[in-house]
Amino acid sequence: MMKHDIEADPAPSPPFVSRVQVRGFRSLAECDVRLGPLTVLAGANASGKSNFVDALRFVRDAVARSPGQALADRGGLDSVLTRARSAGPEPAQAAATFVIALELSLGSADGTAVYEVEIGRDPAGERSHLVLRETCVLQLPEEEVSFTADLGADGRRVVRGGIPGARLGVEELLLPIVGRLAPYDILLRSLLRPRFYELDSEILRSLDETAAGHSQLGEHGEHLGQVLGHLARDHPAFKESLDEYLRALIPLSLGVDQRLQGDYATIQARFWTGEPALPYWTAVAEGKVRAGDPYVEVFQRKQLSEGTVRAAGVLAALHQPDVLTGLIPLVAIEEPETAIHPSKVGVLLAVLKDASARTQVIVTTQSSDLLDPEEAHPSMLRIVEMTDGATRVGELSEYTQRHLIEHPSQLPEMHRQGHLRPVDPAGQGA
Repeated sequence: MMKHDIEADPAPSPPFVSRVQVRGFRSLAECDVRLGPLTVLAGANASGKSNFVDALRFVRDAVARSPGQALADRGGLDSVLTRARSAGPEPAQAAATFVIALELSLGSADGTAVYEVEIGRDPAGERSHLVLRETCVLQLPEEEVSFTADLGADGRRVVRGGIPGARLGVEELLLPIVGRLAPYDILLRSLLRPRFYELDSEILRSLDETAAGHSQLGEHGEHLGQVLGHLARDHPAFKESLDEYLRALIPLSLGVDQRLQGDYATIQARFWTGEPALPYWTAVAEGKVRAGDPYVEVFQRKQLSEGTVRAAGVLAALHQPDVLTGLIPLVAIEEPETAIHPSKVGVLLAVLKDASARTQVIVTTQSSDLLDPEEAHPSMLRIVEMTDGATRVGELSEYTQRHLIEHPSQLPEMHRQGHLRPVDPAGQGA
């Protein structure tokens, strides 16, 4: 049994997002969470795990398109604002604003950044929302630059720093404007690159009718066949790594590949159809896993189980070319264990740890099976729970972490029994 020591673990590269502070966004009345290279958000269904991930995605969407479009995609401002419970019989009242603040690493050569937005209601009711405050601080190797854009008492945005004299609407963000120029372009590009995956097995197995050569997996699983083709052609070692992990996750599988149907791409998978157990592993060890080898059969997209297709999607998200080349600084995956047999789910944690050496990884889970004691370190966990209608997100207490380091086999069972709780702001808790 492998044991970990907090002090002895080598320091990894800084994660892209090292700290997330949220107030008033969906069920997140208030939270302040530090993230590592791999963060597992563990909690029951409807505890608010997806809301935490969506706070990160909202910032990406708002700078990519606009705050108005990002809000519209989520049902409007009223759907996003936290609804605080009242003490009496009156209905819950929605907060007036929400705040999301991120602390970021832009890479060892580019420095760090803090970016914060506050968005709220228009008291006059004339606009769908107002950007009340936007702040940015870039700490670069040779300089520090910053800007602040507040909503003044006269109803106009007041900009300090950034581009002198910048004209800014009350519903707009400044970063997409100043991000056209150095040095803010570094931050803008970085915020546009994270990918947030809610994989759909039907999309993963669908026929991709786009003609463009996609090397990036869509956030619901679009272009899986094209991504596999790019890996096989340009990164064969990582394609083999993907297939090896698939073999560990899906019994008797040998690999998943791009299949071309005319000008369009889809997927197919190779499976062992001979005697199981030893002969299967002998064939794997000897590399006899390709179509045409003895007892290797190719199954088409509609013949593949949901578990096979979803496992292929998770692996492709973590091995896709833009992750390997550093263009995607963060990959978040909702419930990666879905449809995978519980006895195999623990393997996923090894996959996630391996990928977190190349990109920051965030996953949500309600499965205790994912917390494989051979691979899990308590410091990876952020426990998510719903208390009185509000989501709490936090690390385990130092005491609980050290207990689990000494007794790692207890981690899945303690999670299964609900004995893991997020530490409260005063430093108390499980």
